[in-house]
Order: sequence, then structure tokens, then C-alpha cells
Amino acid sequence: MKSSGFRIAGNEWENFDISRHFDLPAVFATSFRKPLDRALSQFRFECIEDRGCHEKDVHKWWANRMDLYNVYTKTFADLAAFREKYSSDQRRNFMRIAIDTLSKFHIVLNMEWLAYGGPQVRSILGFDDLISLTTRVRPHITQAKRDDGQQKNTLGSASIKKASWVPSEYLDEEQYKKMSEDLALDEILTDVARRMFLERLVCKDLGGGVPV
Repeated sequence: MKSSGFRIAGNEWENFDISRHFDLPAVFATSFRKPLDRALSQFRFECIEDRGCHEKDVHKWWANRMDLYNVYTKTFADLAAFREKYSSDQRRNFMRIAIDTLSKFHIVLNMEWLAYGGPQVRSILGFDDLISLTTRVRPHITQAKRDDGQQKNTLGSASIKKASWVPSEYLDEEQYKKMSEDLALDEILTDVARRMFLERLVCKDLGGGVPV
């Protein structure tokens, strides 16, 4: 990056400004994680592990974090906030905008499938050293073996399943339903992102078909 004079601009919390960001001479990359998994991981990271949050009850925490409701959709549709009282037509329009925005990204990765992202990362981003990307097993990839010597969660969301919190096991039935409904549009958008990843991986007309 330094030798070529390139720069990386990263963003986690601000909306993607559709009106001006696509005018930049840049390669656009993003990644998705299952919404409920990501939300619970944030609660664990911030609150249980004492990183600025002191609320240990996930029910109370979620009730006060409406900024996280459908946060993926809000980000890619460039919404100021997401409210429960939007009409069905408005929600469909938000989803249309979010999908249209996402489709213009050069690379859309999935955190559960990063082990298979090597070909796209190499061809689009130009990174040759993919060892840490392809050999560390991501959450819920149980078919592969992890070989980096780590047996406990020292790698954040990239760690093995036994070091992760599984929403269906950690949350009670009512809270699982509540959070799932609050993230319903994000679940749809994540499915779209996963399909984009797979199509670009295997479809030759989309630049895929590279042996994994």
C-alpha cells in the first residue's frame, strides 16, 4: 500500500453516503456477519468484557440500542435512523436502495465464509498473503480445522465456535424472537450479500470461477 501510494479509508458506524462516495476513484469493499451473531458479539465485547459498557443484562442493553436495529440496512440505504413505524412500502424502498448500493461494491465478503474469500481478495484487492484469511476458521464453519494454535478466543469475531456465543443458546426464547424481529431486514440483506459473494466466487461471467 505504501509503495504504491494507496490509502485505506475504513468505516464501521457511519452511513455510506450514496450521493458522493461512489464518485471517488476507489475500490469499495465490505463484509457481513450474521446480524444476530454480530449483535450478541457486540454486547459481549462492549459490556461483558467491560469496554465502556456496564450493562450486563442483554435485555436492557438491547432495549437501549435502537441504533443497532437493522443497522446494515440503515447503513447502505443511508438512513438517519430506523424506526419501527415505517410502512411496508417504505421498508421495501429502503431494501431496494440498500441492495442497489451493495451491488456496486467491488467485493462483498461474509465473515462466516472468509476461508473461501481468498480468490476475490487476491484478484480485487491484490493481496497475496492470505494465510491469516484462509486458515483461521470463522464462526460456524465446523467442517474445517483451525491450525493457528489458538484454543481460546483471542481473535475476536474470527475465533472458533466454542469461543463464540451462539444466540439460540445464550438468549431466552422471547429475547431471541425480539432481536430477530428487530434485525429482520438485516437478515434479508445479509442473505443478499451471501448470494453476491457466492455468485462472484463461482460465476465466470461475474469474474469468478477461480479454483478455491
